[in-house]
Amino acid sequence: MNKKSAKQSAFRQHGQGNTFIQLIPGENKMHITGMMENVHTQEVLEALKAFFSVENKKVSITEVESRLKNRGNWQDYCAALSQAGTDVLIIRIREEQLKEALESLTMDAVIVNDYQQWQMMNTIISQNQINSFKDLVVILNSDIMKSSDFSDEMKCRLLLFGFNAQSKVTTSSTGEPSISGQFLCCVKERLTSASGKTVEPQEFVMNLGIKSNDPYSILAAASLAVLNDVDLNKVGDKGVN
Repeated sequence: MNKKSAKQSAFRQHGQGNTFIQLIPGENKMHITGMMENVHTQEVLEALKAFFSVENKKVSITEVESRLKNRGNWQDYCAALSQAGTDVLIIRIREEQLKEALESLTMDAVIVNDYQQWQMMNTIISQNQINSFKDLVVILNSDIMKSSDFSDEMKCRLLLFGFNAQSKVTTSSTGEPSISGQFLCCVKERLTSASGKTVEPQEFVMNLGIKSNDPYSILAAASLAVLNDVDLNKVGDKGVN
């Protein structure tokens, strides 16, 4: 599989409801994730860079730019990053750019941690008549939505993080992450990672070298990291600086 075609592989779901979320294995695939901007964006990015560093994964961060809206430019840009060894591309998306970004950029996942932004995305995805987003994973803060907010599971895939019963990635006890530097993350259901490895339900005690007052930022980053083959136990063993 060449690098241009490799980037087209996507997440798929198996089982009943949201029981399984599987990422179709791709050889040399650069994973592309959109991140909706909010006041905690920088905290999520710092956590992601720290988590990916324990697996020596190269992360590139960009923003939605006019030149990337051209399909040819977008494909050339992704191919160049992939050839340079980038494992994960994160695209920062402002609220007013959401519709255009979803329609013009090929993404594997989008992180949403804000209710209004979820409502916008829900509307765009629900109104899509050709199921263009059926393989897109929305990594979503489950504490900002009600189950009735999104009922058509075929429109996209949801990976929920938070503190309620619906969450697939949660924490048993946050303590004071900004003070103690420790964070207990729990994967509640079996996941299949990018390489096809099985991640069993388990807890990870992470000794963070980053400071965050927002546990949702850590959970959002942890959700994406686990789906990209990051062993969060290494964060707990080694700490991250």
